[in-house]
Amino acid sequence: MTKLFRLLSIAFIAMFIFCYGMNILLTKQVNTINPQQSSIATRAFDTATTQLTMPSWYNPILNGHYIVRKDGTDYLLIKATDTQFITAQVSSMLNATILSPINFILLILIGLFLTWYFGKQLNIKREKQLIEQLNTQTKKVIESFNIQLPELEHATEVTRLSQAINALTSHVANYARETQTSICQDKLTLLIDRHAYIEHLDRQLSGAELTNIHCALLFIDLDGFKQVNDSFGHSFGDEVLIQVAERLASVLRHHKLNDINPTSLLEQNLARLGGDEFSIFINNIDSSSKSLDVAQHVLNEIERDFVLGNKLIKISASVGIAVYPESASTPHALLQMADVAMYRAKTDGRGIFKVYSPEMGNKMRRYHYLLEELRLAIACHNFHLSFQPIVHVEDCAIDYFEALVRWDHPVEGAISPVEFIPIAEESNLILELGDWIMLESCRQMAAWHNAGMRKVKISVNVSGIQLKHRPIHEWVMKKLAKTGLPPTSLMLEITESTLITASHTIINELEKLRKEGVTIAIDDFGTGFSSLSTLADLPIDVIKIDRLFIAQANENPKYNEILNSISELGAKLGLKIVAEGVEEIAQFELVKRMGISCVQGYLVSRPQSSVNVGSKVLQGNVNHIAATGTGVWSLET
Repeated sequence: MTKLFRLLSIAFIAMFIFCYGMNILLTKQVNTINPQQSSIATRAFDTATTQLTMPSWYNPILNGHYIVRKDGTDYLLIKATDTQFITAQVSSMLNATILSPINFILLILIGLFLTWYFGKQLNIKREKQLIEQLNTQTKKVIESFNIQLPELEHATEVTRLSQAINALTSHVANYARETQTSICQDKLTLLIDRHAYIEHLDRQLSGAELTNIHCALLFIDLDGFKQVNDSFGHSFGDEVLIQVAERLASVLRHHKLNDINPTSLLEQNLARLGGDEFSIFINNIDSSSKSLDVAQHVLNEIERDFVLGNKLIKISASVGIAVYPESASTPHALLQMADVAMYRAKTDGRGIFKVYSPEMGNKMRRYHYLLEELRLAIACHNFHLSFQPIVHVEDCAIDYFEALVRWDHPVEGAISPVEFIPIAEESNLILELGDWIMLESCRQMAAWHNAGMRKVKISVNVSGIQLKHRPIHEWVMKKLAKTGLPPTSLMLEITESTLITASHTIINELEKLRKEGVTIAIDDFGTGFSSLSTLADLPIDVIKIDRLFIAQANENPKYNEILNSISELGAKLGLKIVAEGVEEIAQFELVKRMGISCVQGYLVSRPQSSVNVGSKVLQGNVNHIAATGTGVWSLET
């Protein structure tokens, strides 16, 4: 109804304008016509006998003009004189008016107007249809996202579309932020991950280069976190990581180091790199001690008790600091240098921080070089065994040989086990190397056993890594079966620190080996702070006293007393006591007086090749070996 009324109104207005224009043009035509020269036929009427009339009210074109009606024809008054009315036919005047040049222009303008108007109306109709289609589509999208729109008063298609677009825009912005957050966020701690952190470092270091400012990066690694996971389970470990993230965030707030990403709304200067590794970036060092203060604050926060349910857990952290641009100039290099410094903090005692220096880099390069060379050497079996005899103090009869692995590098020559064994343990290469050592040791001892040394044992060092990753009972028994060596001819040496932290499963496995006849020795005794109750519960047969006590016994009375106590303890527990590092006759006589049964050291012998052992023990002593089951090793005085 509204649309029809609008159209009728427009038609009425257009008709009115048209008629009004025609009236104006007709009037102009009448005023300008010359009866003598006009092409329009005129007719004169006598004024006395002719009556002028007005046109009908509904004829607006002739409004204001006079008409003469004669013989059924209407004549339009053009001019009046005293005696005559000069007229012309209305139809002729209307034709002349319509066909006038100005009217043609007017008609063209009206046509253009109508074309524009109806074109506009068509566009409006199309736009309305399009808006309706868009509303239908947006409604489906809104419903697919489960977005609830409030009801609008006096709603139109446009307002509905505007409301839907605003809702979708807000939803897309939130979705983009959530997506960005999901991509770069660690799901457990809700910190940014390594990838997003490195991108942030790249931007920050580029800006630091332009502004010539110094930055610092802290690489944080938790000490003792693995023990938390092993003792309490990964759920407890995850909770510790969450609390660590919260404490590190408080460190950032305290030192005003925050940098929030405007899109993801995540803190960019704090990241979890993976596992129990975190990192803090200081984007402007305005004082020489700022990075050190932050690092110390981190250590203090981590050292506070972690409350998990009804348990209190204590851990610490090692922190490495790398400074831009002194330490490195790229994100990856800066992280690596901070990692190197953190590793030095761990090796120097843990629970401390270290600032990177070039010397640390040299050590790390040496580490990675030896790691690759070690892999190659293990693959090519470029190792050999040496054997150091352990003898009884009374008659120097051989009690057992300790198998010691040696590495002769093709370029560097002999590389000390003190250097390559820790690398093998950290990289788990000790598992493959340990397999070879155990097999070769048992094979060599089996040969000596068959040659008559039936009371002599072979001692093999077993690391904590091997105990955790090898089913120790099955592993040892398979090596013995493969070489034909009886279990009574094998001794396993395990360090005190490893034994006192061993799990119940490992202790049970060692106890099973003892029942098979394998001897268990505790190595480096006195360095692991084991209690007497712990010592009584361990499945051991032999105590090897660390060389530190032997070296100091004749110089320091306290060490002398400790040796006496260990000797008495061994006697009471029924354990054999072995003194390591005996290098002088005075030390030999001292341990002999204390009742220590066996000694090991350079005074007895340096590690020997299997050929030297055979030539010194077996040749010329066949009868003695056959009678006693062992040989005699003379002191190297």
